[in-house]
Amino acid sequence: MMPDEGSTKDVRGGVLPRILGLQGRLLLITALVLGTCLGAVGWVQDRTFKATVRAGAEEQLRAVAYGLLSAAQDEANELAFGTELGEPRLAQPDSGLYAYVERARDGVVWRSPSSVVSVGHIGEQSPLGRRPAPGESAFGVAATRSGPSRFALAYTVIWEDLGGAELTFWVLTDRAPFRREITEFRRNTTIGLLSAAIVFVVIQLAAVRWGLAPVRRMAARLNSLEAGRRGDIGDDYPRELSGLARNLNRFIAYEKANRDRYRRAMDDLAHSLKTPLAVMKNAMREINGSSANVMNDQVERMETTVTHQLSRAAAVRTVVPAKAVPVSPVAARIGRALERAYAEKAVDLELVDAPLAVRVDERDLLEMLGNVIENAFKYTHKRVRISVRRAKGAVAILIEDDGDGIAPADRRRVLRRGARADTESAGHGIGLAVALELAEVYQGTLELGDSELGGALVRLELPGRNGS
Repeated sequence: MMPDEGSTKDVRGGVLPRILGLQGRLLLITALVLGTCLGAVGWVQDRTFKATVRAGAEEQLRAVAYGLLSAAQDEANELAFGTELGEPRLAQPDSGLYAYVERARDGVVWRSPSSVVSVGHIGEQSPLGRRPAPGESAFGVAATRSGPSRFALAYTVIWEDLGGAELTFWVLTDRAPFRREITEFRRNTTIGLLSAAIVFVVIQLAAVRWGLAPVRRMAARLNSLEAGRRGDIGDDYPRELSGLARNLNRFIAYEKANRDRYRRAMDDLAHSLKTPLAVMKNAMREINGSSANVMNDQVERMETTVTHQLSRAAAVRTVVPAKAVPVSPVAARIGRALERAYAEKAVDLELVDAPLAVRVDERDLLEMLGNVIENAFKYTHKRVRISVRRAKGAVAILIEDDGDGIAPADRRRVLRRGARADTESAGHGIGLAVALELAEVYQGTLELGDSELGGALVRLELPGRNGS
C-alpha cells in the first residue's frame, strides 16, 4: 500500500527531531548557545591574561634594567658594577634572570654572574635581532639557537662619562614561569566555565521540565481519554495551551455527540429489524433439511451483527484487547457456513491451519473474515484457500481463490465504500471497505494481490499475541 501524505511529510521531517522531542531540542539549543558563548568568553579571557602576563614580564625586566643603570659606575674609563645589583637573582648562577651590557662596536663589556654558566653565548648575537636607538627600549621573545625560550628587554643610553659611549643594557628571563602561570590560569578557567555550564544546564533542565509539565499532563490525559478513563482533557492549562485544550475538548464533545447519534440510529435500526428477524426465526422452525440450518445460521449471524454494532457504537474500549483470539477456528466456522450457502458451486475449501491468535475483538474478527471469505466464495470458480502465517510483529491471514482476480488498476478503488469491480453480481460494495476500516482500527493492514491459484489474494495482517 502507498504511504499517505502525512507519513511522507513525517519521513521528510527527519528522524532526529522525533527522537529528541521538545525537551531534547531545547536542551540541545541551550548547550550549543552556552558552549559557543562560554568558549568565546574563555578565548577572550585567555588572550587578555596572556597579554597581561607579557606586559608584567616587560615591566619586570624594565625595572631590572633601571636597577642596573642606577648601580653602574665609571671606574678608570670602564663600566663597573658593585656587589648590589638591585636584583638578587642576577648574582645567582642559572637563576633564570640574566643581564649583560653591550657597547657599540666593542661587544659585551659586562655580564651578570647568573649568565656565566647557563648562557655563555650571550652577546654573540642580538636576542631581538636589533638594538634600539639611544633613549629607546625594545621588548620581545629572544631568538636563541638552543636552550629554553626567554623574554628579552633592551635599553640603550649614551654614557657621557665614558666619552659618549653608546651602551645597551640587555635583561633576559626564562619564559617557563610565565607559561606555567598561563597554564594554571587556563586550567582554572576551564574548570570554572565547565562548572558554570553544568550548573546552568541542570537549572535549564529543571526549568524546561517545569515549563513542559502542562504538555506532559495533556499527553497523559489524552492517553486516559483514549483508554476510556476520561471524558475530556480538562482546562487547567497555561495561556499558550488553553486554546488548544479548548479546541480539543470541543472536538471530543462533537465526536461524543456523533457517537450518540450513531447509537440512536443503530437502536432505531435494531428496533426495526427485531420483529422481522424474530418472524423469520420462528418460520425456520417449520422448515426441515440443510437449507433450514443454513438460513438459521444466517439469521443468527444477522442478530449477532446488529447486537455487535450496537455495542461498538455505545462502548468506549481500548483499541487492542488484552485477550487473543485463535484465527483458524473462526475461519473454519465461517468457511463451513459459506460452503452450505454456496453449495451449488461445490467450492473446494482448503484451510492451512496454524496455532496463531490475534489481539482483536472476536466479533470484529468474524466481521472482517466473513466479508473477505464471502467475497472469495462469491467470485471463485472452484477453489478457496485460507492460510494463517506468522508475520513480523503480526499474524498474516491470506485468503485466495481461483477466480478472475482483481486488476491492479482496480485494487485501490475497490477498497473504498460503494466501489465494486464486478457490477453484475449482487452486493453493495462495502465488504472490503468495512474489513479495511476494522483492520486499521487495530493498526493492521489489508492488501490485495494475485493468488497462486490464479485469482485474487487478500492479505489481512493483525496484531498477534504479545506482538508476534
